[in-house]
Amino acid sequence: DGAYVSCAGNPPIRLVNGTDRCSGRVEILHNDQWGTVCDDAWDIKDAQVVCRAMNCGTAKAAKSSAFFGPGQGEIWLDDVACTGNETSLLHCPRPPFGENNCGHGEDAGVICAAFIRLINGSDQCSGRVEIYHNDHWSPAFKSNFGQNEAAVVCREMDCGDPVRFSGLLGQREDVRGLQMSCRGRESSVTECTIREHPRTNNDQEVSVECSGILRLADGPHRCAGRVEFYSEGLWRTVCGKSGDINDAMVVCRQLNCGRAHKITTMSEYGRGSGEPWIVQIQCSGRESVISQCPLRPYIDRSCNTTSVAGVVCTGSLEVRLSNGKDECSGRVEVRQGETWKTVCDADWTQSKAEVVCELLDCGKALNAPGGAHFGQGNGSVVEASNSCFGNATSLQQCSVKGFRASQCGHERDAGVDCAAQLQLVGGSGQCSGRVEVYYKSQWGTVCDDNWEMSDADVVCRQTGCGHAVVAPGSAHFGRGSGPIWLDNVECTGQESALTHCTHRGFGENNCGHGEDASVICSGDLQKPQISLSPSQVVNWGEKVEITCSRSTNSTQLYSTLSGTFVLKNRQGSMNMKKFSTQTDATFIFPKADFSLNGSYFCEYQTEVPEQGIIYYPQGNTADLSVIVKLEKPSISLTSAHSMVIYSPVKISVPRGSAFSITCSTHSTFPDGLFYLIKSKTNITKSPQAFGHSIFYMAYFEFPEIDVEDSGEYACVYGINISSASFKSLPSKSLQVTVIATSSSSVVAGVVSFLVIVLVVLVIGYWVWRKKWRVAGTMVQFSSKFQERTKDKDDQSNGAVDERERTNQIYEHQQLCSPVITNNEVQSEDLAGQVCNELEPLIDP
Repeated sequence: DGAYVSCAGNPPIRLVNGTDRCSGRVEILHNDQWGTVCDDAWDIKDAQVVCRAMNCGTAKAAKSSAFFGPGQGEIWLDDVACTGNETSLLHCPRPPFGENNCGHGEDAGVICAAFIRLINGSDQCSGRVEIYHNDHWSPAFKSNFGQNEAAVVCREMDCGDPVRFSGLLGQREDVRGLQMSCRGRESSVTECTIREHPRTNNDQEVSVECSGILRLADGPHRCAGRVEFYSEGLWRTVCGKSGDINDAMVVCRQLNCGRAHKITTMSEYGRGSGEPWIVQIQCSGRESVISQCPLRPYIDRSCNTTSVAGVVCTGSLEVRLSNGKDECSGRVEVRQGETWKTVCDADWTQSKAEVVCELLDCGKALNAPGGAHFGQGNGSVVEASNSCFGNATSLQQCSVKGFRASQCGHERDAGVDCAAQLQLVGGSGQCSGRVEVYYKSQWGTVCDDNWEMSDADVVCRQTGCGHAVVAPGSAHFGRGSGPIWLDNVECTGQESALTHCTHRGFGENNCGHGEDASVICSGDLQKPQISLSPSQVVNWGEKVEITCSRSTNSTQLYSTLSGTFVLKNRQGSMNMKKFSTQTDATFIFPKADFSLNGSYFCEYQTEVPEQGIIYYPQGNTADLSVIVKLEKPSISLTSAHSMVIYSPVKISVPRGSAFSITCSTHSTFPDGLFYLIKSKTNITKSPQAFGHSIFYMAYFEFPEIDVEDSGEYACVYGINISSASFKSLPSKSLQVTVIATSSSSVVAGVVSFLVIVLVVLVIGYWVWRKKWRVAGTMVQFSSKFQERTKDKDDQSNGAVDERERTNQIYEHQQLCSPVITNNEVQSEDLAGQVCNELEPLIDP
């Protein structure tokens, strides 16, 4: 059943099913019955106690999961927590005998060195060498001990390669020791030549320091390089897809290299010469050594040879931050060789702090405090020279070549606050989504443990997205991938960066990606839009519609919710609300007046279950102007001589003649007055306009014109609205010249009149002959004196017919122009309609 030992005061212990007396399943005799030990919390420190109790050498491995087969009977011990110095498992903290929650599939085991042990070293791979020879442990003397012997010692201990060995004067009372002679290829010291040697005063006992089972190879520093494990006498690489940042944390901790800075997976440090270790390492990141991490074989037992795991630990970096809340804030310390020195704040600047943050992959520098803001350091102080802190490369070079010494004291130690970059992923825009942190060249998520609005507020402010609206958890925007960088974040809401809030430390978490934290910031809520109809400039009395709308591309959380639109103006005189289940709401003003002048904007708010009222950002403004726009009126005249209305530019009128000037306009403003302006200065008369719908006119009578009536006339239309007067622009001018009458002129006038009548009759006859061609189109004109009918066949294209006149009454006249389509007459414009309705002809 295996060897066992029993020491005074301690129960018997044995190792079962091992390869020799110093390996096997651990069993303890209690109440005359052998029982096993559960592997809960079982580690190398517990194994050291067992190996010591078995009078074996150094513990090489602590095995779990019934590595040496399941036992039988009782499980006497569980949750054993030794420090490694105890003489018995019973001296370690543990529950009472028989209390456990295990099965025999969890039986613990150990592998001890059977013939060699290292005493009083810093770890299991260093110490004074003792060899088990002739049933007795004896020291190895340094005489004849060299590199070959050290290599065999480290190999048998599964501790890698020898780093150094040295001799010390013996402190034991043994009168005899051992001399070793090895070729260097042996797998055990028992294969070497071992001779007993009497101790002399000059004999020194040899101590060995081995590299251990883990190393970082081919890097620029012992704390950076390709990850290799020592197994079965060979160094093996680790598959790149095997590890993550949690595994790297344990690697750096085991090598006393600080924390993991970043991991590499693409053979940055070479592929190595050994076979890859085809196991999947599953560390939580809290283990002390890699052997405590669960190992799982890959299902396909294969690995891409181009994917080799590498680790860069903080101990290899040229700069570090000390005494801060995390490794991205603190007192600046630079490494010169293997010595760390602080930096004086005399020439310390924000740009130099940026170099430090960049080299540490910590994002941007938020501030660069001096004056030992993060406490005083120790050791030497160096200058923050431009030649060393100009960029990351120059800082790395100075770490090798040396920094310039400073005369500063530690009360002037420089510091820096870096802030990791953030991004929001999976939302509707850059201001909503899953919170991700860029740290150590890798994006990772934030756990939602204790995730609150104050935390989300810091995220929104840091990303330039306003304030937090909602702080969802439980992977609201989907599960992330990669590391979970932050957990148990506790912000006051006033921090300038999320990483400045209290948290457990980068990579320290107990979460899965189903707990990824998210935010929705006010910047993701798009401003409501405003539109004015018919335009931003409207006439007094016109109908105005102001529409507020929200985007349909808003975050999914609110896209289907109803809410309330609020219409306001800058003057503060308007605050109209309208609830809507749609994406817009329209505010209608049937008749615009001057009180609507101003700048308007929209607001929107909606209520979210369990979140309360969500207020969207205030929308942009739109200006509304209410004006009174009066069309320029038309001017024409009516003469008793011709009995028609004319719109000439100038006219000569015999003294004593009677005629009328007509002012007309199209306007939506009724109840106005027409003004006849003479020579652009004097307003002669202002009769009330009359008409219907949108056409208004007025007559200015001249019963007997005299010489003083000569001048340039124009029409103006005016109205009064809200106690304010508005006038149109003047019409085109009419030049009236009054001339004296004579008998010859009268005769000439009569002759001219007869000639005109004759011409009209001839033209009328010609038109009558062609009436079948134009389907008898007739246009009627009227004046105050009599009606006149004229047949037109030369205006079928709607052009104006102007004929030169030579009499003293007028120089030219403009006739109403109908448009002929499909042998039917249609009015060309509104004035034409008036013409057809036997209203006076107007020249627009």
